[in-house]
Amino acid sequence: MITNNVMKKIIKNVNNKSNEEKVSVSVKELQEAFNISIEKLYGCLILSDKKTAISKEQFNQAVLSYGDKTGYEASINERRIIDFFDIPLTVSEQYKIGRLYVQCLNNRISLMTNNKLVYLFDFNDDILTVRFHQLRKGEGVFFGDDLHQFIEPVGVLMSDELSPNIIENKEVD
Repeated sequence: MITNNVMKKIIKNVNNKSNEEKVSVSVKELQEAFNISIEKLYGCLILSDKKTAISKEQFNQAVLSYGDKTGYEASINERRIIDFFDIPLTVSEQYKIGRLYVQCLNNRISLMTNNKLVYLFDFNDDILTVRFHQLRKGEGVFFGDDLHQFIEPVGVLMSDELSPNIIENKEVD
């Protein structure tokens, strides 16, 4: 994971803690956080609770407002980790759940595209938001190349840094 210095401190703190320290949450909350539909929409992958009904023209207008498909995907596919849990979570707990969420999400999304995936982690007021987008030719990483420009903790994790998916989808375009 590529990070700025503030995120490095968070990860170091998590790594210094014992692996015996567990995050106590309910299975129902985890299911709610991790069980979401992923939809293909005009070359983008979208997290969605219901089928998106949008014309190609409407989609192109939306993409223009975000700059490109990368901006659209990264903006539309954000999840605040705390939104799914009734108890307060520490920064370390959010990061641990965020990493697990990304691993699970990657196992599913990698079946839907041949593109590398980019997972973006950012904390704002001690709240972790995780986003993703596909890495496309001609479009860079949504956060840009210089993560040290950010004051808040940020990190970029590439799909090839995660455990490989052992499932293959023969229907990938």
